[in-house]
Amino acid sequence: MLPWILLAVFVLIAIRAPIFVALGAPAMAYLALKGVPLALAPQRMIGTINDSILAAIPMFLLAGRLMNFCGATERIFNFAEALIGYIRGGLGYVAVLASMIFSAMSGSAAADAVGVGTITVKAMRERGYDPAYAAGVTLSSSPLAPIIPPSIIMIIFGATANISIGRLFIGGIMPGLMIFALLMLTVMIVSWKRKYPKGDAFSMKRLVRTFWRASAVLVTPVLIIGGIFSGTFTPTEAGVIAVVYVIILGMFYRSLSFANFYREVVGAGTAVGALLLVVSVSGLDGWVFAREQLPMTLANHVMSLTTDPTAILVLILLVVLVLGMFMDATPIILMVVPAIMPLVSNTTIDPIHLGVLFCITCVIGLITPPVGVALYGVAMVSRLPVERVFLASMPFFAALFGSLVLLIFFPQIATFLPNLILGE
Repeated sequence: MLPWILLAVFVLIAIRAPIFVALGAPAMAYLALKGVPLALAPQRMIGTINDSILAAIPMFLLAGRLMNFCGATERIFNFAEALIGYIRGGLGYVAVLASMIFSAMSGSAAADAVGVGTITVKAMRERGYDPAYAAGVTLSSSPLAPIIPPSIIMIIFGATANISIGRLFIGGIMPGLMIFALLMLTVMIVSWKRKYPKGDAFSMKRLVRTFWRASAVLVTPVLIIGGIFSGTFTPTEAGVIAVVYVIILGMFYRSLSFANFYREVVGAGTAVGALLLVVSVSGLDGWVFAREQLPMTLANHVMSLTTDPTAILVLILLVVLVLGMFMDATPIILMVVPAIMPLVSNTTIDPIHLGVLFCITCVIGLITPPVGVALYGVAMVSRLPVERVFLASMPFFAALFGSLVLLIFFPQIATFLPNLILGE
């Protein structure tokens, strides 16, 4: 019966049914056909979201949304432009750097794409850049948000796989910096090839002024990441502290009105409600998959093909990459992770290495059609067709896939810092 359940899930997704319906309806049908009491469904759903670590999700999501109203994005952009905007094609570098800084506060690729994209695309248009290139740089930089901590999808992965969120956060730092470096290299190559203009001449006075204006904002990632690394507070507590600090920033800058605050709280609550509904339904799916012995079946099939850990890792990532073209990161994690973790536990694959790679691969799906949330967000703010934005992003996809290859064959990139800071 399991193949029919999986087929029903993918058919419902293909016809654009809501994700919670696509995941929940086949599971409910299974309970009815197998004579299992339907009272099991709410028990499994409530039990799945009864996890304190999930409380970090609304906090980081709200902090990222509020950042756009306290002037943080504009201050980050101005500082990045003063720092490296004078280089040929400088605004391309600025877009990547601003995305990396903003990613250490928002944890959401969609928030990064829309927040930074609104400013960078406009600025690059005014300086004579190809609008599609401007949108492509912004889109390709947005995956840094869920990789560099804090990361909402890493929280979901850690809770689903029952592994340390703190280790995942730390494990994302070096891969995030590597992706940042490869994106900057791509910007350099494209800028010199197309002879994009240089920005204003470097000014130390301007750099100091913009740094001072952005200094309070730049403290945010230091506060969040430093607190988690030092053990001062947990990732869940860090989310609360991030929200409080952003509210203080908004009051200090006099840019966060009560109306805006109320709107963002409602918006974040609505988004989190939809997200946790999907998470809760996934708990029921997990029970069905376990009852039908999907993890064991999957493990046997994969082991019959290969026992090489690298080959198994590549197979898992290929599945995630294909699913990412049609689904958001959250349902992919909730569907795939419970099935693969028993398989992974029988190999030498490091769970932190897998988690970082899994999240990066999911994020690539966020910027690819047909269901790329970040792709549609950048297309909206740049007022360009989705197809044109995606084609302009192709050079940067090479950097993202190159990062994946390096991470697959050099797991130490993801595991070195967690082992160094927290011990093996």
